[in-house]
Amino acid sequence: MIFSSDKVLAISSPGGHWIQLNKICNPLELKHKVIYASPRSQYQLNKIGTRKVFNILDASADNKLTLIPLAVQLLFILLKERPKAIISTGAAPGVVAILLGKILRIKTIWIDSIANVQQLSRSARIIKSHANIVVTQWQPLSDDKTTFYRGSVL
Repeated sequence: MIFSSDKVLAISSPGGHWIQLNKICNPLELKHKVIYASPRSQYQLNKIGTRKVFNILDASADNKLTLIPLAVQLLFILLKERPKAIISTGAAPGVVAILLGKILRIKTIWIDSIANVQQLSRSARIIKSHANIVVTQWQPLSDDKTTFYRGSVL
């Protein structure tokens, strides 16, 4: 369980993943210290308002060599920040963070993008057996055993 003083790493790819992550994490900021990571050049390691945002490398499963430097970068962030939980709305940065989180025994939550209507995303299928909780935003994709439906973000 996450306690009010615990840190949460919120990580996603840019675009729709980032928008959904923010919709989920905005309310979390009331009770938790949320730090963010996203591959966006305008998000340098800085504070945006009261938010701490790490600029991370963009990576893709289509170019597996980009995953190695991303993993090193995320490992550094995880060891420095010591979050109690990782939450991701998707794509490669989230997959890498959750895999590292599993190794470091950090609780992990994967929320699959609302864009995945007919099947879980490739990233969700990869991470399904590694994340502590996998959530879909479409009820027909839930099996209530490994993948859960709890409503949609948008």
